[in-house]
Amino acid sequence: TIEALAEVLHKSQMTVKTALAVLEKQELIFRKRQGPGHPNRIYVKIPKETISYTDRFLSLRQTENFPIDRQDSFPDTDRKLSGNKKERNKKNLTIRGSKESRSPYGKFQNVFLSEKELEDIRQTIPDWQDYMERLSGYMASTGKQYQNHAATIINWARQDHPTSRQRNYESEEYETL
Repeated sequence: TIEALAEVLHKSQMTVKTALAVLEKQELIFRKRQGPGHPNRIYVKIPKETISYTDRFLSLRQTENFPIDRQDSFPDTDRKLSGNKKERNKKNLTIRGSKESRSPYGKFQNVFLSEKELEDIRQTIPDWQDYMERLSGYMASTGKQYQNHAATIINWARQDHPTSRQRNYESEEYETL
């Protein structure tokens, strides 16, 4: 995102936007839209004459990390221009998971639950394994992520089996219904 670039480069967002526009106008980068709410992917265009020159003297890995014009080189983690939603969610999961260790469950090993959450699900939902597999398959097929997998499983079970309230049709003498 532009915000992330501005933070890494210690520049304002307007400066980053202007620089990207200039680079795109000079055909040094290509921006590909990812859709609403997603950051654009930025691809660096390398002129053909530069490739043939660098191939003779440097390997591709050296070319990638070679600082040009005495610029400071950035670590690979800072150099990344955009991250996808899955990478951000994995980062959030490890931050959230630092309090309690979570283990992967489900066919695709993408449902993360702590021991306490798993025990709670086992006690409250009779067919908990079906829900776990359903969540695992759904997340794998759609790419959707959830903040709390235990809450999702419990919520799905409640939606499928709402608690039926027993109605009391008894009344006291002289009382109308």
